[in-house]
Amino acid sequence: MCGITGIVNLKGNVQDISVHIRAMTDSIRHRGPDGEGFLFFSDREIISAFGEDTPESVKTASINYSPKISVTSVPAEHVQFVLGHRRLSIIDVSAAGHQPMCDPDKKIWIVYNGEIYNHIELREELSKKGISFRTNTDTEVILQSYLHWGEDCVNHFNGMWAFVIFDSRKNILFGSRDRVGVKPFYYYTDGNIFAFASEQKALLKLPFIKTGINHKVAADFLAGDIYFIERGEESMFKNIFELMPAQNFRIDLKTGTFQRWNYYELKANTSFSSFDEKQFSKYRDETEQLLVDAVKLRLRSDVPVGSCLSGGIDSSAIVGIMGKLAGEGYQVNLGGKLKVFTLTFDDPAIDESKWAKLVVDQTQAEWYRESPTSDDLMRDLNDLNYAQDIPVVSTGTYGQFRLMRRAKEAGIKVILDGQGGDEVFGGYTSHSLVFWKELLRKMKLGQLYSETSADGKFISNIKLLGRDFSKNEFSALLPNFLQESFYSSYFKQNDFLNRDVIHEYVRSGGMDSALDISCSSSLNEALRKDFTNSRLKMYLKYEDRSSMWHSIEARTPFADDHTLVEHAFSIPGSYKIHNGINKHLLREAARSYLPKEIRERKDKLGFVSPIDTWMHEIKDKCLDYFDDSLNDYMNVKKIKNDPEKFFRMSGHADGVRVFRMLSFAVWKKLFDL
Repeated sequence: MCGITGIVNLKGNVQDISVHIRAMTDSIRHRGPDGEGFLFFSDREIISAFGEDTPESVKTASINYSPKISVTSVPAEHVQFVLGHRRLSIIDVSAAGHQPMCDPDKKIWIVYNGEIYNHIELREELSKKGISFRTNTDTEVILQSYLHWGEDCVNHFNGMWAFVIFDSRKNILFGSRDRVGVKPFYYYTDGNIFAFASEQKALLKLPFIKTGINHKVAADFLAGDIYFIERGEESMFKNIFELMPAQNFRIDLKTGTFQRWNYYELKANTSFSSFDEKQFSKYRDETEQLLVDAVKLRLRSDVPVGSCLSGGIDSSAIVGIMGKLAGEGYQVNLGGKLKVFTLTFDDPAIDESKWAKLVVDQTQAEWYRESPTSDDLMRDLNDLNYAQDIPVVSTGTYGQFRLMRRAKEAGIKVILDGQGGDEVFGGYTSHSLVFWKELLRKMKLGQLYSETSADGKFISNIKLLGRDFSKNEFSALLPNFLQESFYSSYFKQNDFLNRDVIHEYVRSGGMDSALDISCSSSLNEALRKDFTNSRLKMYLKYEDRSSMWHSIEARTPFADDHTLVEHAFSIPGSYKIHNGINKHLLREAARSYLPKEIRERKDKLGFVSPIDTWMHEIKDKCLDYFDDSLNDYMNVKKIKNDPEKFFRMSGHADGVRVFRMLSFAVWKKLFDL
C-alpha cells in the first residue's frame, strides 16, 4: 500500500521536473512514510534515484533497482518522464520491496499502490511455467504477470490496485485501476503534459496545471442526492480527472497518444425468481465458503492486522470469521490479540457499542472505543477536509477518520472493514423500495404484501413507497423551472444555496438515471448501480483517505473480492431480501460467525454520528467559514442574517446538508480556490 506520482512530457520539456516530482511525493508522504523512490527516463538513460526517506538498507541492497543517486542530483535535461513512489511496507517489508521496481533485465519498471491478495497462488502458477522470483512481494508478481500475460494480467488479480508500468520494449506506459476502485488514480493532461497521482493534492503542486472549482461537480455535491460525490470521471477540481474503476490506459511515448478502456464489467442476474428453500441452502453454503476465503486472503500481511467493528452485520461477520480462524490456529499476524475498533456515543439512538460488545465477547478481542465530540470535529475539520481532498458529505466520515487514528495508535497497520456488504447483499431501505416496486411490476401482490407487512409496518411502508415515487419518478417529469422549485423546497437547506447552483444541477440532468437506483427494474440492477459507480465508490474514496492519512491500509473483503462479488450478483435478488429482512442471504451465510442477536438485528446504523447535535453545538464557531468568497455557491448574506434557521435541523438529512455546505466552505478556503 503506497502512493504513486508521475509526470510525462508528451511534448516539449518540463522545467525543474525533479523539483516538481519531489513536491508531489512529499504531499502524499502519509501514504508511504516507510520509503520513497524515483525513476527518470530520458533518451539517454534510465536513472533510479532516492530521496530523503529512502532507507539506507535500500541504497546498499544488492538488487538491480537499488537507487544510487539522490533525486536532487539527477540531470534535469531531456527527461521524458519521471515516476515517484511512497512506500507503506505491508508485504515483504525488506529492502526488496522498494519501488520503482524492475524485472531482472531492467526492461520493465513499475510504481504500484495496493495489494494483490492472491499473489501467492499467482507466484506458484508462474513458477510452474519456469519463471523465477527474487522477492516475496506482490509487486514483483504484477511485473512477472505483465511479462507473461501482457495487459490481460489484470484479469488474473484478486485485490485492489493502481499502478503504472514502463515497458521500454514497447516504449509505452501502461496503467490500471482495480475493478471497483478501492485504490485511487487521478490525472491531468493537456496534450503537452500527462501527470498522475494517488491524490488530487499532489497534482495541485504542479504550477503548470490549470485548475479551479468544477462548477458542475460542485452543484452536484451541494444540491444533489446525499449519497453521491464525484460520480463520474470529472473531479471537484477542474481539469483533474479520475481513472475510473476497471479501466486501463496506455501512453505511447513516441506519439504521445493516450488511450483508456474498460477491461471488466460486473454482470448481474436481473431476472426475477421466486424464493426456493432448497436453492437458498445451496446459495447460502456457497456464499459462506467464498466469504471465509475472501477474509483469509485479506489476512495475509507481514504487519499486524485488526478490524473495524460497528456492530452491524458486515463488520461483525468479518470479525467473527477472523476470531474463528485465529482460534483454530490459522496463521495471521494480529500483533498479539485480535484488535477491533468501534465508534461509541452517549446517545443510545446511535450508539452501537452494545452490539459490538456481543462480538467482542464471542471472539475475546481487544476492544478499542472512540468517542469523538463536536469540539474534536472543529479541531480536526481542516485536517479532515485536507486529507479527503474534496468536501465531505457527512460527519460519519469523521468517525471513520478517528477510528483509523485510534488503530494507528494501537500499532495496527492493516485494518479490515465491511464496505460493500450493503451494496452486494441489499442492506439499505432504498434497496427494499426497489424490490417492492419489482414485485409490484411482476404483479406479485401477495408477496408484496408479505414483504411490506413482515415488520408490522404495512401502512408506513406503503407511505414510504409513495414518498419515493414523489421524490424520484414524479420530480423527473417536471419541467426544469419546476424541478428547481422542487429541489429548493424539498430540501429546506437548499434555500440557502445560490439559485444558479440549483439551476446548474437541474440543467445538467440532476440525478443520472444510469446511476439512480430508484429507476431500476430489479433489485440486482439497483445493487449493481450502487456497487459500480455511485454509493460504494464514494464510501471507498472516503475510506482510502481516512486510512491512508494515518498510514493504514484498509482492506474490504465485500468490495474487491471479485469471486465473492460475482457469485453474489449471480444470485436472484429475491434471496437477498426475504420476509422483510434485508441481507437475508448474508445473515444466513455468516450464521456460524455472528452472535444470534446481531444476525436477527432489524435496524441499520453504520458509521453514524450525532450530526444534527454537532451542527447545533458548533454553529457559532463555524460561521466565519461562510464569507463573501462563497457567493457564487451560497447565499452568504441569508446564512449570516438568519443562522438559527440555517442550522435548524429536523432530522439527519438536514444535518447532512448543513455539514456538506460547511465542508465545502472549509475545502474552498483550504485549497485557496
